[in-house]
Amino acid sequence: MIDSIFYEIALLVLMASALGLLGLVLRQPLVVAFIAVGLVAGPDLLGLVSSTDFIETLSQISIAVLLFLVGLKLDLTLIRSLGRLLLLPVLDR
Repeated sequence: MIDSIFYEIALLVLMASALGLLGLVLRQPLVVAFIAVGLVAGPDLLGLVSSTDFIETLSQISIAVLLFLVGLKLDLTLIRSLGRLLLLPVLDR
């Protein structure tokens, strides 16, 4: 629908900002709002995104960054204390 990838990214950022604000007002996590943007802007509903290869690559990079940030927030003492408890069912198989 839109000719340039820059316009598509700008539209996605604007939609994510608007739905993110709505999600905060409704006390929902931002991830829920971002998933809603992906569903609405994707080819199944509005079809605003036409360069699916680039957006797919960008989404995979974003997921990798998200997992990296989650890894930075993990509490190692909690993992150590639960590690033995969680290891028992794994070794039982």
